[in-house]
Amino acid sequence: MSKRLAPLRAEIDAIDDELVALLGKRLSVVHRVAAVKMAENLPAVLPDRVEAVKKRAAEAGLVYGLDPDFMATLYQTIIDEACRVEEGIFAAGREDAPRS
Repeated sequence: MSKRLAPLRAEIDAIDDELVALLGKRLSVVHRVAAVKMAENLPAVLPDRVEAVKKRAAEAGLVYGLDPDFMATLYQTIIDEACRVEEGIFAAGREDAPRS
């Protein structure tokens, strides 16, 4: 490997570690969101919120020169995982619910 390339790759690896940690933190908040939604009898997926998050990410990315389509695609993937997690929590909550 190039001596000039190695430190740049190390820098990318460190940033990737931060991104992964932030995604983990985001998903821990998703667990709390799911609990509130269940308590308030809201659906796991709120389409208006999904679109708002993708739009916000696309606009925020412009500040860093990131393509809005890339940001929308990236956030759709992140949101899909959040929805999968929430739906799993909802399903587990229904299984644990008292039966009459």
